[in-house]
Amino acid sequence: MRRLTKLLSIVLACASSAIMVRAQSNVPPKPGAEVKKLAVMVGKFTVEDEVKAGAMGPNSPAMKFSGTDDCRWAADGFAVICEAALYRHGRKYSEASFVYYDPTSKTYRYHAVDSSGGIENKTGTVSGDVWTWLGESVFGGKMYHTRYIMKVISADSYEYTDESGESESSMKVFVSGKETRRAATKPAASKPVQ
Repeated sequence: MRRLTKLLSIVLACASSAIMVRAQSNVPPKPGAEVKKLAVMVGKFTVEDEVKAGAMGPNSPAMKFSGTDDCRWAADGFAVICEAALYRHGRKYSEASFVYYDPTSKTYRYHAVDSSGGIENKTGTVSGDVWTWLGESVFGGKMYHTRYIMKVISADSYEYTDESGESESSMKVFVSGKETRRAATKPAASKPVQ
């Protein structure tokens, strides 16, 4: 009788474990800590930046421009999609981007296309309040190496510099600026879906 009771206990424990595993597999995965760091980019931002003198060709003047950057969670909180609209001298420039954490390479990824047909692909890392993005962009049919450094200066703003060059050693800052979150986003909207 004891053997039968012990065998029955073992069978029930195994069945219970199988039910628990099956129930857990029906629970969708949740974004991890690395993904949640992208929250710094989520919201509606005002953009103020300046293209440096000479960046648009020899003797080109420095130009200031402003606009908006609207970034929201996508893919159930595993990615951020942004749409930027920038204006300078009455001309609109727009960009759509997609940012996510790649657990395989343990880096962040950034992909964008802009209204001039330019494309960018970057790999990012974060150390404290500084995000560093390295990659390549195609502008006017020509490949450039790029480095974008983003420094978080408050819960609602960050400053950045964008460098570019035909080679990694020739990169120089061509744009610098600041993004400031407009009318603070509700906390629930600035967190990934749980």
